[in-house]
Amino acid sequence: MAQQTVGIGSSANDGTGDPLRTAFTKINENFTELYASTGMDTDKGIDINANTITSTSTNSDIIIDPNGTGKVELAADVEIDNGLNINASTITSLTTNGDITLTPNGTGGVILDSVKITENEIAAANTNDDLQLSAAGTGAIVLGSVRIAGNQISSDDSSVVHIKDTLQVDNILSDDSSALSIQGAMNVDGAVSIGGNLDVNEITSNDSSGVVINDGLSISGPLNGAGSSVLQITDGIDVEGAATFESTISADGNIEANGYLRYSTETVSGDGAGTDAISVSTGVTFLNTSGGTSSLTFADGVSGQVKHIIMTVAGNDATLDNTNLNVSTSIVFNAVGEAATLVFDGTTNKWNIVGVQGATVS
Repeated sequence: MAQQTVGIGSSANDGTGDPLRTAFTKINENFTELYASTGMDTDKGIDINANTITSTSTNSDIIIDPNGTGKVELAADVEIDNGLNINASTITSLTTNGDITLTPNGTGGVILDSVKITENEIAAANTNDDLQLSAAGTGAIVLGSVRIAGNQISSDDSSVVHIKDTLQVDNILSDDSSALSIQGAMNVDGAVSIGGNLDVNEITSNDSSGVVINDGLSISGPLNGAGSSVLQITDGIDVEGAATFESTISADGNIEANGYLRYSTETVSGDGAGTDAISVSTGVTFLNTSGGTSSLTFADGVSGQVKHIIMTVAGNDATLDNTNLNVSTSIVFNAVGEAATLVFDGTTNKWNIVGVQGATVS
């Protein structure tokens, strides 16, 4: 409705103006339209009281809709539902320890500049963009209990950092020149070049073939078979220095020595008193009877064990009786060079003479 103007005549009391009823009807209709236009009429859904604008319809929205390219401008701080404050470019929660929650619709995400957050996924919004996380100063990026500071990854809870699946690394170095420690299993598909020490509990081949070491291998500690199994070397082994074996060596094939084969030795000296035991732990026993006769004893060996007995210093008899020897009476040594080779068998559990030089067997 267009504004209705009250006719007031050409001059005072000239009788040409609107009658009082007509004039006040126009006034009432003008005010009714004014109230309706400004929302002062509660029937239209908006109530303005002092500095408060209220929707009078239950659960109704309040819509501010500028015309064309116009904008809605709020020149001061904006406080929303006593929980959120917007000041220029800063959004602050007014609730102590309160969250600020942005919830998109459906499969939509929250886009902050060029970063998109969709449910529990953070991604770069632009094609081929990197996603960068940067801490300030000496700070670190903490993911759960994993801390990333510069080029270092560590665990905040003093436990190890676990990598469950395959890790492909072009180069592994220790920053402090100390040892690189790998506590669990490590699978390496390609070549491994180690300039310093390698301290591991187990090295295995993941394709059931052998582990190939092309150059020298230096082992300062013991070399053992895993568990209760034996240490298997399927190809040749070249030992340039001394090799010490504290237990049994079993060979399924031949043992070939290009150099000499040396046994461990002992010397048993007679003094004419008591008995003198021949050791089963050495391959060769030398006899010295310059100080008196020697009554020899010999404990059980293991089936197939070989023993060489040689008199190197004579003077008196050295006698080994038949207590643990398959002879009628004994074997006696009484001159330098006299010798016997014995083999222990597991059937009679005694030593057997397989060779004798000069010694008397009876």
